[in-house]
Amino acid sequence: MLKAVLFDLDGTIIDSNNAIFQTYMQVAIRLGVEPPDIEVLRGLLGQPSHLNLPLLFGDNKDARPIYNEVVVKTHENLPTLPHVKETLEKIDLPMGIVTSKRKANAIEVLGELNNYFTVLITPEQTVKQKPDPEPMHLACKKLSVKPEECVYIGDTVRDYKTAMNSGTGFIALVDKGSTAEQFNELNVKYQVTSFDMIPDMIKKFY
Repeated sequence: MLKAVLFDLDGTIIDSNNAIFQTYMQVAIRLGVEPPDIEVLRGLLGQPSHLNLPLLFGDNKDARPIYNEVVVKTHENLPTLPHVKETLEKIDLPMGIVTSKRKANAIEVLGELNNYFTVLITPEQTVKQKPDPEPMHLACKKLSVKPEECVYIGDTVRDYKTAMNSGTGFIALVDKGSTAEQFNELNVKYQVTSFDMIPDMIKKFY
């Protein structure tokens, strides 16, 4: 019995993947190093910046302060994906967000959409991060539901692995994150190509 719906944030609710790519590229330029390949960055989607910065720039002490400065500009006035607000209004279940974006940034980009969600899980609240199940299990605990009573909706293979590790259902939103081919290679059964397709897909989990 489905009792709650959990969402990723970047690339699922907020159209932010390109902004994320631009952030790391601008950090590289400011540091005077070669910008990372776009496919490398795509593979890091859904992972928090405190893990990505060392992977991309080693122990460069300037990376974090430059990132903190750049991310404010690249993430200003980010749009939602199409049909988000009206679709959320159709979902008659408790909803939450499990994201790798820091809390302050998540609240800022969500704006009034934050009112639709009962819980918001960000990296500051857990020791381990996606695809480890800790963030998802914390969301389930706060919603007073079991993992198997939830479905997680995300746009990357990392999100899928998070759901599988956590014991929740999963719906892939195939847009600007991982490709349909990547999801198909993993035999991801439930896929949508537009946010407004989610309510009908959720019914398959009842």
